[in-house]
Amino acid sequence: MPNWTPWEQEWVRIQEELREHPGVQVFRDTRGPMNPDAVPSASGSSERHPPLDSSLYERSVRFSEIGSQWKTVDPYPLVTGEFFLTPLPKAVREIPPSFPPSLYPEEEQRIGAELHIIDDAPYTGAGSFVGIRIQPEVTDPEIWFSDHTRGLWQMDLDYHTYVEYLRRTKGAFGWQHLYTRAPLNDWEFERTADRIARMLDVLPQVFPDYDYTPLRQQLEVRL
Repeated sequence: MPNWTPWEQEWVRIQEELREHPGVQVFRDTRGPMNPDAVPSASGSSERHPPLDSSLYERSVRFSEIGSQWKTVDPYPLVTGEFFLTPLPKAVREIPPSFPPSLYPEEEQRIGAELHIIDDAPYTGAGSFVGIRIQPEVTDPEIWFSDHTRGLWQMDLDYHTYVEYLRRTKGAFGWQHLYTRAPLNDWEFERTADRIARMLDVLPQVFPDYDYTPLRQQLEVRL
């Protein structure tokens, strides 16, 4: 086995679980080459790496990218998802995504200029992504979800918790809104709430070894 960290082994295992389960169809998956120098020193600070708390890098990966696009199939109800992780040291060096003035208000443009994508859905082309907000002197940065058609939403999660719940959901679409202030009990988010509820019914059947209790409890609170 390559010299993967336990966290990297976990993401490889997730890809294998998706591919091997008869109730899941994987459309695409990717695992880029390893960069053994992708995790910075304990200080987490240099000209190339913003001064983030070094503990954040413990939940990063050294693959240049790793992701899967998938859906459940019979006999399970339909759940679709995609994750596409960018290693944290690479993400913070990349150019922020575009937030054109014709589509986004000034405040979202300002926040967007500080976002660096850590997870998105390039194969599905849904246009949504999750970014880490890099600000001067902030070592524990905010996590933001861009819902594409519904704008930017700050998530009530830190980086550690985000990637942990991403591991459990495998990137099932819409789960991020469990941890935003989106009004899930409003008609505008009815489809999103239904999608989340279906995910939390189906995934425990497909992947019984994962604990979905915190996400179920969060849905009860939000509704």
